[in-house]
Amino acid sequence: MTCREAEKLIMPFIDMKLDEEELEAFLTHVSTCPDCREELEIYYTVSLGLRQLDSGAGGYDIAGALEESLEDAWIKVRTARLRKVICYAVNTLCVAGVLTLLVMQFRIWTETGIL
Repeated sequence: MTCREAEKLIMPFIDMKLDEEELEAFLTHVSTCPDCREELEIYYTVSLGLRQLDSGAGGYDIAGALEESLEDAWIKVRTARLRKVICYAVNTLCVAGVLTLLVMQFRIWTETGIL
C-alpha cells in the first residue's frame, strides 16, 4: 500500500468502514510508515475531539483511545483470518466426507454385483 492510498483510508478507518482486507493493509502500512502514522494521529485526534465536544463528554486520553482502536482493528483482522481458516477446514472435511461416502457406496455396488 502506498502512502497516498493509506491517507485515503484514514477517515474510513476512523469511521470503522473498512473491510477486513483493506483494514489489514492499512494497519500494516500505518505500523511501518511514521508519516502515515502521524497523519492518522492528527486526524484521529481532531475527529475524536470534535465528537467529544458534540456529545459533551469524553476523556482526555486520545492517544490511548487511538491505540485501543488500533488494537481492536488488529483483533478484527485476526478474527477474520481465523474465520476463513475454519471455513476452509470445514469445507475440506465436508468434501472428504462426501468422497468417502461415494467410495464406500461404489464398493457396496461392486460387491453386490450392481455394477
